[in-house]
Amino acid sequence: MTLDLALVADQIAAMVAEIGSDDFEYRVGRLRQAWETHDGPELAQRLEEGKSTFLLPGPQAHYRGRSPLPVAVDSYTIAATDGSFILPSRHAPARYYLLNTGRVRINYGEQPSAMLDNVAELYFRDDELVIGAPVYNIPVNGTNIGPKRAAEELREAAELLADAPRPSIALQDGTLILWALETLPEPVAAWTLPAFLEAMIQFRDLGIPVASYVSAPGSREIVNLMRIALCDYPDAGMPVNCDHCRRRIPIEGREPPCDVIPEVTDRYFFDEIEDLQPGERSAVFSSTSKILERYRVGGVDDFMIDYFYVNVDREIGRVEIPRWVSRSPEQLDLVHWAVYDQCQRGRGYPVALQEAHEKAVLSVSDRLLMEVAIERELARHGIMLTHTGKDGSKRGRFV
Repeated sequence: MTLDLALVADQIAAMVAEIGSDDFEYRVGRLRQAWETHDGPELAQRLEEGKSTFLLPGPQAHYRGRSPLPVAVDSYTIAATDGSFILPSRHAPARYYLLNTGRVRINYGEQPSAMLDNVAELYFRDDELVIGAPVYNIPVNGTNIGPKRAAEELREAAELLADAPRPSIALQDGTLILWALETLPEPVAAWTLPAFLEAMIQFRDLGIPVASYVSAPGSREIVNLMRIALCDYPDAGMPVNCDHCRRRIPIEGREPPCDVIPEVTDRYFFDEIEDLQPGERSAVFSSTSKILERYRVGGVDDFMIDYFYVNVDREIGRVEIPRWVSRSPEQLDLVHWAVYDQCQRGRGYPVALQEAHEKAVLSVSDRLLMEVAIERELARHGIMLTHTGKDGSKRGRFV
């Protein structure tokens, strides 16, 4: 153990003291007041053409609202997928990457059954190890492989449910918003997004809702919305302009009223401020992520991403769904019920996702076995390898 806790003990104490300070409680009180008194239509008007420096939900007439747990669905089918990978490494015996997708399909009801397996795909050809060949030749790495994995997970889930009885639902781990594409080069989006959207289209055409579950979400869109509720620049009813407001700080020494809102998450908000009860969900909100403009297919917004928060007993989770699902009260209720039911079965986290993760995860021994298998096949062809110094130091420790 290289960390000396004595070096940071005083800072830990200071951090905890600040969390429980009177100033924090005051700021939480202002957040609660903003939520209880805000004018939904006025807020929506300010957001319609406003410019903010933080992510906000889309404009809508009402932000407050909660829905109880829907009537139980005794019989349903759920599919969940999760993925892991082995990245290309210059220390490996060959240049390749591997995607391993864990797949789970569970049928609940009078004839319960379960299918758990995994599919693995090895990519090793020159044009598979780069993106945008032969023009861009961007190497596949840990940054850009995420969207590729997400597309494969969604495609496998759609395949699992193609012949499933109804009602059925597909559940993914994490987000349906490919956030990484906001900062990655255009060829990466062209490499991954079409397959992702093709799977989305398949779910819509099958009439099977797809959703993702985010445990311990760190999002702050609703908390940020309350910053707008307190904003006094420009006047109420006018579109907000955070850039202009912030530029006035060094010139006029003004303190924006929105700064009183504490840096807490939406998870905290719906637990402590809105006080969602077990089984209840919030209103449905729309994401304003810029990457979602790429989700428009054929000029329709069916695949734009909406979300809600739900109390699953042990935590407040975030559930993301495509808009075609949120527009259907029946599909929305199915997602709400299935997520809650899965969390009860899984002691706080969807059991189908737990099982998919177990089938997907690649251990250190799995990775080593992969290298040994490649080395043996190379040796069979008369190709002998010399390990790099760094790789050798990891294989055997010494002093």
